[in-house]
Amino acid sequence: MALGRGDRSKELLEDARRAYGDLRNPYYGFFADAQENNPWKSLLRGFGEFLDVEEWTDRTDDVSFSYVLSPHRRSRSGWLLWLSAVGPYAFLAYGEDPDTPLARDDVVTDFGEDRPAEEKRIIELLRDAGLTLLGAEEIEMAVDFHPPDGRFPISAFVMLFSESDVPWWHEG
Repeated sequence: MALGRGDRSKELLEDARRAYGDLRNPYYGFFADAQENNPWKSLLRGFGEFLDVEEWTDRTDDVSFSYVLSPHRRSRSGWLLWLSAVGPYAFLAYGEDPDTPLARDDVVTDFGEDRPAEEKRIIELLRDAGLTLLGAEEIEMAVDFHPPDGRFPISAFVMLFSESDVPWWHEG
């Protein structure tokens, strides 16, 4: 059964409360624990069988593990992947050119016929690992969460993935 936007917001907030405790005075220590034992290690090994995997996690500002996934063949195209330490959530975007800023249309939540072959396998591995792929609308949702810098309201992206906000909100 697919969750509606309201249901997804409630689910995200429940997972965030388990991770952070008080959402108005969040505890970020859970990410240090996750870093010691990355829950996605086996998933990354699976990606490594058919992709080059480069980690770019910002261990001081993120609450997720971030990766660039590139085909083994020499190609400028690839995927940006965030795996949340807050809950079983992933955010995936595809780009033809790594020098082009990420756009809302780059978000991947399902595979299509005109997409690179590796993308179907990426999505299948994410789903097999129990992760929910979040779409642009879901990560843009305003949530009742108060990061240390006092911004409010804040997007679900900040709560689930990174201190920086939705990528296309600050690119350009």
